[in-house]
Amino acid sequence: MTLEKLSQLGWYKVEPTSPKEIADLFSIVDRSLADLKVEGISDDLRFQAAYNGILTLTNIALRASGFRVLSGQGHHQRVIESLTHTLTTQDQTALEKWVRKLKAHSQKRNAASYDAAGAVSPNDIAQIIRDLSSLQEQVMDYLKQTHKELLPHRPGSPE
Repeated sequence: MTLEKLSQLGWYKVEPTSPKEIADLFSIVDRSLADLKVEGISDDLRFQAAYNGILTLTNIALRASGFRVLSGQGHHQRVIESLTHTLTTQDQTALEKWVRKLKAHSQKRNAASYDAAGAVSPNDIAQIIRDLSSLQEQVMDYLKQTHKELLPHRPGSPE
C-alpha cells in the first residue's frame, strides 16, 4: 500500500515540508547525538536519546516525502512503518529489515521507560548507536539523491 492510500485511511496526512523544517528536525538529531554521549546518565536514558534520534531521522524521510503522521495512538509505529515507503534509494528487503530493527528498539525503549530501570544492556547501547549512525547516513544519501532542495546547510560543509 502507498502513503497516498494510507493517507486516505487516516494514517498519514499530505503536507509539504520546507528546508527549515528539515533543518530543525536535524537539530533534534544533533541534540540526541550529544545527549547519548553524556556519561553521567543511565544507559536507559542514553538509549532513549539514541532512539529519539532514530525516530526523528525516520520522520525526516517521511516529511521529505510530503507526508506527516497524524497524532494519536501508534504515532511512533506509523513513523517507523513509513520507512517502507520513504527511503526509496534502498530495496524493499532492506527497508523491511530496518522496520523490524526499529520496532525492536522501540520495544526496548518502552521497557526502559515503563517497565523497569536497567532494561538496557551495553550491547543494546552499542547496537542502537550503530543503527543511528547508519540511518543518519542513509537519510542524508536519500535526501541528496531525491530532495536536494531540502538538505540543510551544515556548518563547515560547502554550500
